[in-house]
Amino acid sequence: MDLDFCLDREAAFSFTCNVCGRCCAGKIIMAGPHEILGMSRVLGIGTTEFLSLYTDNGGTTLRSEVAGPCVFLTPSGCRVHPRRPLVCRLYPLGRSTDERGEERFALFPAQPECEAIVGRDGTVGSFLESQGVGPYLGWSRRYGELYRRMMGLLDRLGIEGKIDAPAAAAPAEAARAGSGSAGSGQEPDRAPLSSWQNIDASLDEYCAAKGLAVPAEIDEAIALHLRAIEDWLDDLESRLGEVRNNPKEASEL
Repeated sequence: MDLDFCLDREAAFSFTCNVCGRCCAGKIIMAGPHEILGMSRVLGIGTTEFLSLYTDNGGTTLRSEVAGPCVFLTPSGCRVHPRRPLVCRLYPLGRSTDERGEERFALFPAQPECEAIVGRDGTVGSFLESQGVGPYLGWSRRYGELYRRMMGLLDRLGIEGKIDAPAAAAPAEAARAGSGSAGSGQEPDRAPLSSWQNIDASLDEYCAAKGLAVPAEIDEAIALHLRAIEDWLDDLESRLGEVRNNPKEASEL
């Protein structure tokens, strides 16, 4: 689908959802670790159970029913609406950023028989504010930065496949484990692509190793999860620096 990213935050735009549910079908909904945590809390379950029950593609997308609707769509609306993912908050807008980080927005074509009303009574910016996208944009940016850093480091180690990197494990050992399965017994595309996808499990391990209490609040848990990933990457980079001066260790990696 070709979209015209011609809108900025000052562009005239408004959107009124009438909860018909037609927009919530036939789409691939991406979900990051922070979004999975929020939705799991709304449902009263942990992220391990959430990943097993409600995600596909290595824990990166929400599962859809056979007929096409999102797994969380009910006759009365979305079961996880208070913590819905960023892509749902943005809809019917798409967002793109260039190499300088400048953002532009596009309007998706109307879903057939959709009862929502698109108008010009506000701005793109006011719509985004009403949908609470601010924190989600920040979290997505931060996770994206760490993911790219992780891919670069694992590429330097010559590691492919899953990023199965327990928080408390030695970085080199954790990285080597990345080429194996997640060990969960789930179907391959439903096993998390990375152990970092599972915030509850990775924070339990990280906090146990560091002597910390696992945060109860969602925002605090996300912040600590980002810190845990960064710590792991820092350790891995440090080990890579040591490897350059130790050919024997390089061969073991």
